[in-house]
Amino acid sequence: MKTYKLGLLFAGLPVSDSERFRVGQEMEKVGGLTFKVEISEGGWVAQCNEINGIIAGNKNTNPTDVEIESEIRQAILSAFGVKFEEKSVQSPYKFEYEIATNSTCLE
Repeated sequence: MKTYKLGLLFAGLPVSDSERFRVGQEMEKVGGLTFKVEISEGGWVAQCNEINGIIAGNKNTNPTDVEIESEIRQAILSAFGVKFEEKSVQSPYKFEYEIATNSTCLE
């Protein structure tokens, strides 16, 4: 069984300290989260053992650990209603596009 720390749940995400604290308190109430992952011909499903409503999965019949962990992470964030901070990031790169009218490329 792989174990992850709460901090890794928020790694790289724009989440405030107060939001991290709130989720941490909620997770302490249940003592942590563990998941049972079942893989079948139709894909895979990860069900949280402590909170029935936390479910992740998709149709990939050969998921990687990264895929499973990413989907579980998103399910946990969603289940706890994590609010993300809005941060605008200035990039040194830009892209531009132009919409052509009367184009035949999609016909």
